[in-house]
Amino acid sequence: MPQYHTSGGSVAYPDSKSTYPAFPQVGFGKAIAIGLGTGLLGAAVMAGTAKVEQLFTNRPNSYVPGRTVSTHLGLSSTFGQHPDMMNQVHHYGMGILAGPVRAAMSYYGVIGPIASFAFALVRIAMDQVVELGAGVSALPWTWPINEQVVDMTHKSIYALVVGYMCDKLVRGVDWFNY
Repeated sequence: MPQYHTSGGSVAYPDSKSTYPAFPQVGFGKAIAIGLGTGLLGAAVMAGTAKVEQLFTNRPNSYVPGRTVSTHLGLSSTFGQHPDMMNQVHHYGMGILAGPVRAAMSYYGVIGPIASFAFALVRIAMDQVVELGAGVSALPWTWPINEQVVDMTHKSIYALVVGYMCDKLVRGVDWFNY
């Protein structure tokens, strides 16, 4: 609730932007299905913004995601033949797997941009678990700072798209209800 500070003290009362439905608009199963779909959408937006960013920065593709998938699936020879395809398998697969986490957050009332910020950290952690498990990456704080910024920016874009759509479709909350 917004707080208003006056000479007589602080006053808090609900307004149209701070109130949201007490219950989700859909059942839990449908919320998870929404999460799968929004995860796919978020991954597509993240991949698109990465390509736009690469046009401006001339940053080359990272093949760590593709190597991760290839290593875990025992397809190391396939990676060499199809590195871009393996990268896409990782990006979209992880995006789809993470979406239901954000849908569950919305379902249980953990909503808004701050919840999406926390979800971005979940998405980064998911990537790190599989990349470190495959032995193809280093801990993120050991990366060059420009790579940290790029990764966090794109994962944050993913998290905001997925968060907004999950909050709207699962909980019935529009972040921009003017």
